[in-house]
Amino acid sequence: MEVIKHTFDVNEPVRILPLSDLHLGDAHCDNKLIKQCIDTIQRDDNMYTVLDGDLMNTAIAGSKSDVYGETMTPMQQLERCTEIFQPLADSGKILAILTGNHEERIARAVGVNMTQVMAKQLGLSDVYSATSTLLLLRFGKSKRQEGRMQVYSLYINHGNGGGGRRAGSKINAMEDMAKIITADVYIMGHTHQPASFRKCHYMVNPSNQTVSLREQLFVNTAAFLDWDGSYGDRAGYQPNSKIPPIITLDNQEHMATVQL
Repeated sequence: MEVIKHTFDVNEPVRILPLSDLHLGDAHCDNKLIKQCIDTIQRDDNMYTVLDGDLMNTAIAGSKSDVYGETMTPMQQLERCTEIFQPLADSGKILAILTGNHEERIARAVGVNMTQVMAKQLGLSDVYSATSTLLLLRFGKSKRQEGRMQVYSLYINHGNGGGGRRAGSKINAMEDMAKIITADVYIMGHTHQPASFRKCHYMVNPSNQTVSLREQLFVNTAAFLDWDGSYGDRAGYQPNSKIPPIITLDNQEHMATVQL
């Protein structure tokens, strides 16, 4: 787990539009929607992104993806990813970069981690993680704590498993993230099912011997793929929404919300 810290000198809500499962190179990749999302992030001074894996499709022989149906070679996918994310990198909009299972299979096959190479090319090796990330964000002014900055913790993992046809299996995979670490927000990709739910539990603060209620927000990101009329149809997978969630972190009250 990589711990990444960012401090923003703003007293306004911070928004995060996570980008995951772009699958650049797949014939069904929605390149137009990807550009729209990048433009949205770039135009909003207080909006940022995390790149949560499977940015490249990287089909190889023996994988579920059709290597013969790719529109770009793995090298071209890497070049394209670097090209489209460079403006966001230059403006400090990318908070974290993670490897997905599609990029992992290239790493296992030939020992080259495509996402790590991309992060280095973007000049963002310091926010790259091959596994998971604990993102700590500081900004705003708390109403309740004499103007202290708000601090939010976000645990991010590309995810694995949870690939069943029912939404329940995907929700269970998200919920399991809380077994690893306590955070304010959990972000996962992989299952291509945009979804969100909340959980609460009581936290003990030994330093002042108090108990407080802790809310946790779980968010699963969307995939930028049109429904595959061949593989998706044959396997009986239902089409999923491609609209990505937008997470808002309040600057005065410690509250995280999501727009799906």
